[in-house]
Amino acid sequence: MTLPLSHLSCSLALPLICLCPLVAVQSAQARPSEPVKIETPSSLPDSPGALLAAAEGFSSSMDDSGMPDSGGQGATTSTNSTNSTNSTKKRMVLPRIKLVGSSQQAPPQRARDKIELGLRESVTPYAMLGWPLSAGWSHLINGSPNYGVNSEAFAQRLGAAAALNSSKEIFSDGILATAFHQDPRYYQRGRSHKLINRAVYAVTRPVIGRTDSGRTIPNYAFILGTGGAAALTQTYYPERNVTGTQFARTWITSLGGSAFGSLVSEFGGEAIQWLRISKGE
Repeated sequence: MTLPLSHLSCSLALPLICLCPLVAVQSAQARPSEPVKIETPSSLPDSPGALLAAAEGFSSSMDDSGMPDSGGQGATTSTNSTNSTNSTKKRMVLPRIKLVGSSQQAPPQRARDKIELGLRESVTPYAMLGWPLSAGWSHLINGSPNYGVNSEAFAQRLGAAAALNSSKEIFSDGILATAFHQDPRYYQRGRSHKLINRAVYAVTRPVIGRTDSGRTIPNYAFILGTGGAAALTQTYYPERNVTGTQFARTWITSLGGSAFGSLVSEFGGEAIQWLRISKGE
């Protein structure tokens, strides 16, 4: 069934635009000095709030040696123990970085951090690499958006791919993650988990998300943000692609593309390392 452009774009894109003032207010009211409420985290790796709370509680009740304060005794043992602890401590990443490695620790995010993350992810080299790949495949098979098959058509497809992916990141990671109090970052599981478990974890991240406290929930921010970006395409796609069927196809394929991107985030570093080792041999 063919739906008019105004119904499609207004139904999903306008609610996202209406959320912008709410996000701006939340960002303005957020203060770094305000205490962060900690909830019980789920089994997902590295719940940021729980890790920071545990670290603060430990350091406040123990001296540097990891033992109750004994009034300065055992200074040499304290120094050696501190050096050993620091060597195994996880490295803290910036709150605006989306990929959190299995050997890294993530700090809590404020509203401003999520907005910066969304804007940053919309123009990273990794994101921009996907634009010509998406446009090139669509141009090769002469698929949607159906601009044609000449060089001008490829340029239009490239612009459409950039607009779709950038708006998806801004809507999902910036606006809606703030509104729904979700953590939009990807937490890599790493080699301590089985290969199949890591793969399943990666491909389900577009639909399974987490709150700021680490609790597992449906990924409302990403699902709705991707839908909003798909609805927005109805304002710049060719007239023949301004249909309800095309809107649904764009929404689903965008979610599928994000699942593939999660696989790259989970295994990409290891694949590059393996290629370097193979090349060296």
